[in-house]
Amino acid sequence: MRRGKFRLMLAVFAACYLVALWWVFTRSAPLVSARPVTIRFAHWQIEKGPPDGIRAVIRRYEELNPRVKVEQVEVPGPVYRQWVRTNLTGGTATDLIEFAYWLQGMNDVPVRYFEPLTAAMSETNPYNRGTPMEKVPWRQTFADGLYEMISQSPEIGQVYGATLSQGSSRLFCNRELLKKITGSAAPPVTLADFRTLCAQVDDYARRTGVVLHPLAGSYSNAQWLADFVMFGTLTGMSLELDREGYLARWPWQAQSDYLLGRWNYRRPEVKAGFAMLREFTQQMRPGFSQLSRDDALQEFVRGEALFIYSGTYDATSLKRLAAFPVQAMRLPQPTKDDPVVGPYVVGPYKDGYLGTSFEMYLNKQSPHKAEALDFLRFLTSVEGGQLFMDHSGWLSSVRGVKVPPEMEIYRGTMDGHSAGPQYMGVGPYSTMAFWQHLNLLVGPQGSVDKFVEALENGMRKQVTEDARVQIRTDLEAIRAVDTEIAAMNALNRLQTPDPARALRQHALASNQTVAEINDYQAAWVLQRHGYQQQ
Repeated sequence: MRRGKFRLMLAVFAACYLVALWWVFTRSAPLVSARPVTIRFAHWQIEKGPPDGIRAVIRRYEELNPRVKVEQVEVPGPVYRQWVRTNLTGGTATDLIEFAYWLQGMNDVPVRYFEPLTAAMSETNPYNRGTPMEKVPWRQTFADGLYEMISQSPEIGQVYGATLSQGSSRLFCNRELLKKITGSAAPPVTLADFRTLCAQVDDYARRTGVVLHPLAGSYSNAQWLADFVMFGTLTGMSLELDREGYLARWPWQAQSDYLLGRWNYRRPEVKAGFAMLREFTQQMRPGFSQLSRDDALQEFVRGEALFIYSGTYDATSLKRLAAFPVQAMRLPQPTKDDPVVGPYVVGPYKDGYLGTSFEMYLNKQSPHKAEALDFLRFLTSVEGGQLFMDHSGWLSSVRGVKVPPEMEIYRGTMDGHSAGPQYMGVGPYSTMAFWQHLNLLVGPQGSVDKFVEALENGMRKQVTEDARVQIRTDLEAIRAVDTEIAAMNALNRLQTPDPARALRQHALASNQTVAEINDYQAAWVLQRHGYQQQ
């Protein structure tokens, strides 16, 4: 009897062993990649959608390039800055890294750690063969020509990365709840309609006893609302300050203008914009400024808010998580007859982000730069962009990608004024001060006057620090480019003149001159007001 049990156990063990062998050799991934090259791709876009889109691109790329394996590294947003800085400093960073100019305390990173892509951007993308983008320089295959990225580059005229997506901020609506409250699923057309609807939501919540607010609230959602409100209200002020005729304003210009007394937060149009911002944030739940973007998303998904104002990067998450139909729509703009900001409205203004984003940079220390650059080309080709969009639900940054009708609402419009900025800080220090004092505007006892006086009390010091940071960052970039220009001069003496090199040298020298002029102007402003550059 015992011998029979032993034989049965041995047979079961042998069968399990054979099944395990079969699984290891036919189904599981190898412990060591059979591909000779592995490149890694890091980003913080871990919402619903983007990781799926990137996985789809990776699968196709690996089919086309059997010798290369691509690994996607997803890093949570709250620790991303520390992760990037630590890994770049330690030499352990991935080959491709998502980065953005607005990451605070990171101004020095691009010049020190990322490989410029300027030369590659002037060439065509080989993965666009057979498409309308086949003969178009890589840079011009992006919807905005990478204008936004170049305008924010620490080294004027230099292209440091490629973008994957484009989008805008939109009002997302719970259509079932809208119909239950109003009897109609028709969205608000005017700002007056929106105000009326907010009052209806409050009345519905009181009558039924349910927890419900017109807008899902968080610190981040309030920031995006502020962008929308302040941009339209302050367009006239931007046009007034635009003495150079750029039809745009950059942070360094706003810094100098503030220190020279050409604008401040006591101006009537600025205070009117703050009044409207307070009105909008009163439609959010109390304490919203202590909450995260995820808290607002969950509030909306639970049906405790009729709307959420967020970026279209949340669209896929909202649609996948909500148990009800979600409709994206535009938030109505204030017009000249608006009782709060009407006198300062100059007309319709851009609605949505017109640049492209989700910027990927090439690590200077990558052991596989050629392969990483090749993957970036495929990722931003027409085929790669289509795969990314179809599987992520995010608009691709690439021209020629076919956009389904339901996603057209995500595009920013270009049929209005665009003169920015919104003046909620003109650099890292002043921006931090703005949002640290926000409770004085939106809190229960808050007011526009309290907020403005608190800002003005220390804003000159903060803007001064912003100007100093800008000068230091520019000078660091200028030094690096000076070395390249000097090297080109030496090559011109030692070798046969190269037209491509001459064009590059001319562009670099011209951009250096513009950067130096801007910095000299900023330094002059600081000196005039008794602040020495440090």
